[in-house]
Amino acid sequence: MHLLIHRPTGKRYLAKSLPHNTEHGLVREGGRTESSTGEPFTVTEPRFVDLWLKIRRGPQWTHPKDLSLIVGLTGVGPGWRVVDAGTGSGFAASFFAYHVRPDGHVYSYDVRPQNLRIGRENAELFGLSDYITFKEGSVYEGIEERDVDLVFLDLPEPWWAFEHAAEALKVGGFLVLYLPTVDQVLTAKKELTDEFTPFEVYEVLLRKWKNTDILRPENTGLLHTAFILISRRV
Repeated sequence: MHLLIHRPTGKRYLAKSLPHNTEHGLVREGGRTESSTGEPFTVTEPRFVDLWLKIRRGPQWTHPKDLSLIVGLTGVGPGWRVVDAGTGSGFAASFFAYHVRPDGHVYSYDVRPQNLRIGRENAELFGLSDYITFKEGSVYEGIEERDVDLVFLDLPEPWWAFEHAAEALKVGGFLVLYLPTVDQVLTAKKELTDEFTPFEVYEVLLRKWKNTDILRPENTGLLHTAFILISRRV
């Protein structure tokens, strides 16, 4: 069980237990409290959005801004069954699991055992292990599940899995791709079979604003991470 420690400035610390040492002194107890140096703190239970800042990073991960759009445009929710490939850091699998519980399930494929280990560790951090099955294997060779609601492919050549995705998805289910480059998008559009509707292509650009006396946008932002392609099996 983790605890979230807030400073009035907005800075946060994720602690496994109390007391917890910070650069502003030792925090010994929960609720509204003061550190050993007299600095004010508030200790609360962390939420999902707090824990993802502390996940163990694998070779790649899907950003929340993109996953949030996918959830919004597909309607992922309780009871859904989702296939996720590849696992990477496992963040996408945990993100989907958070939304499909308590009756849904996520099946996350990866060919690299080390990625599956990282994915399991992060699922445990989120408390979502019961809702995810991590599977060593390639969806290029097949998908075991049937009648799933969504297949999410974060792979360099997802078109090699289109046939297997069609077999796994229920009619009306969603095929979603996560592709960094335009060349990949063009190839995916070309290779899509008539079992699916044409892809809709999206990109999410995120920019914070400076919350000071003079409100203005930040000079930089989180711009291109990947293109999101969404289709449905018909």
